[in-house]
Amino acid sequence: MSGGERELIKRIRESVGAPGRATIVGIGDDAAVFEPAPGLGLITCDAFVDGVHFRRDFATLRDIGSKCMVANVSDIAAMGGFPTRAVVSICVPEHITESDISAIYNGMLDVCRRFSFEIVGGDIVGSPHDLVISIALTGAGSRDRIVTRSGAVVGDAIMVTGRIGGAEAGLRALTAGLPQEGAVLAAVRRHLRPVPRIAEAQAFLDVATPHAMIDISDGLGSELWHLAEESGIGVRIEEDLIPIDESAIAVADRIGCNALELAMGSGEEFELVVAIPRSEMLRTMEHVAAVTGTTATYIGDVVSAAEGCSMVRADGSVEPLERSGYEHLGGVDGGGDGE
Repeated sequence: MSGGERELIKRIRESVGAPGRATIVGIGDDAAVFEPAPGLGLITCDAFVDGVHFRRDFATLRDIGSKCMVANVSDIAAMGGFPTRAVVSICVPEHITESDISAIYNGMLDVCRRFSFEIVGGDIVGSPHDLVISIALTGAGSRDRIVTRSGAVVGDAIMVTGRIGGAEAGLRALTAGLPQEGAVLAAVRRHLRPVPRIAEAQAFLDVATPHAMIDISDGLGSELWHLAEESGIGVRIEEDLIPIDESAIAVADRIGCNALELAMGSGEEFELVVAIPRSEMLRTMEHVAAVTGTTATYIGDVVSAAEGCSMVRADGSVEPLERSGYEHLGGVDGGGDGE
């Protein structure tokens, strides 16, 4: 890489632009300096490894940068907050050029601009093998609007934003080499450029009192188990209510797999799973759709821990809910990335 680290940092600093009003010192010093926002602070981080969390033969580096940043923003959304500042570290193998790094940053900056936050620092180091991208993201939220995954109570309705399965369908379509047209192209786009549900989370909070919320980064089945374990409850969902994306149905048909299983294990959806009082369900559905254009679908209920986690099949039979999705340090059953 020509120019060296200092010259590269200078160019990154130029592409990121001047610090925001509350940021006193941004990229270029030993640490960023900023005025904390009023209310509560949030912080999350995720690391992404070439060949594990993304594949360069399927995605441009700009797409990869965007998706890595979206994963962090989605975590902030699921807590009821807003993203504020990111710190980015990249481990760079020899074959990665300065132009490649610029493309990664441009993808991240696409997300920063859309959701009004900034990159304030980070690090770039050499890597003997794989490209690794690590992002830490701070956020802000008010004390009365922070939602965790541990507050669901028996009797709550379980809702999910959007339609699921498109992200995994896109990955399967790319792997199978399907022609990128129609529903297949829609699935590929969903896989490469997911959207975090910041506005949708806030819409829930505007008209309801969510008891628990989690984003779908590892698959709906996996996230429902996380929510149940953290809240000390059980869940019962209904097969016929799961909002499967049309692109997932089309891809599943093309490659000969079960669309429901594909959707339940689809990671990197970044939709929200929300537990709210049943009395608030209808007005929440109407409000989320009206404000954001995104559907919020009822898929089941919170039950007692003794009843466990289950799915009611279309024929009325009840089966244990599979913990389908991505399992960190344990292999992959579906698509996905970090928490």
